[in-house]
Amino acid sequence: MTLHVVTDDPKVPSPVTFERIGQAVETMGTSFEVFAEEGFGLANFSGFPFQFAFTTSGKFLSVRILWKTDLPMSTQAMAALFTAADQWNRERYFPTIYTLVDDGLIDVCADYICSVGAGMNDEQLVDNISAGVAAGMDGINFMQSIARGVATQLAK
Repeated sequence: MTLHVVTDDPKVPSPVTFERIGQAVETMGTSFEVFAEEGFGLANFSGFPFQFAFTTSGKFLSVRILWKTDLPMSTQAMAALFTAADQWNRERYFPTIYTLVDDGLIDVCADYICSVGAGMNDEQLVDNISAGVAAGMDGINFMQSIARGVATQLAK
């Protein structure tokens, strides 16, 4: 159990909530929408939706981007994207990239996880959200370059 001091000082760590995430996201120039029943919030950065969700214990925050590749599921496409994601994950700590299949198409997810159990001050929260968004965009950009090559190969 972590106890938090209730304070108005933005330098003192306080619990991370969807309300605080929304305030931080708004300072970054975009809006934040909370889907309370589903347990997540969404913000749009550079045309990509980022999902913000707490783990069941509330100790970690996931900043996740999902990119729908429009590549049909095939052994060749999945192998190439899985290998690229594996390469990324071996060389970089953040974000974790993985592939999944939805309605016969391959999707790519980039997931940045940060610890929020002890709370964060405003600056730490903005820094972690910024890191999650930047790392997520880097990961998706990398995977997009691989997917373009896969699409070219499949078209032959």
